[in-house]
Amino acid sequence: MWALTEAGRRMPVNVEPDPAGNVVFTDRTVSPPHVRVLTKDELAGGVPRVTQLHMAHFATCPNVKEHRG
Repeated sequence: MWALTEAGRRMPVNVEPDPAGNVVFTDRTVSPPHVRVLTKDELAGGVPRVTQLHMAHFATCPNVKEHRG
């Protein structure tokens, strides 16, 4: 799914939650939904259990080289 980062950039995000991810949705009521990429420090501090983490699709896409420019 395409989402919008805090920096205003479009980013593909895997729809399924992933405990290894570092992306959280901050607003799903808008289109595209808004996301925030957590820092390593934030992840090391522990993410509340109620927060679903997601993975940026670029991290899992087998064709990433074809789509990055």
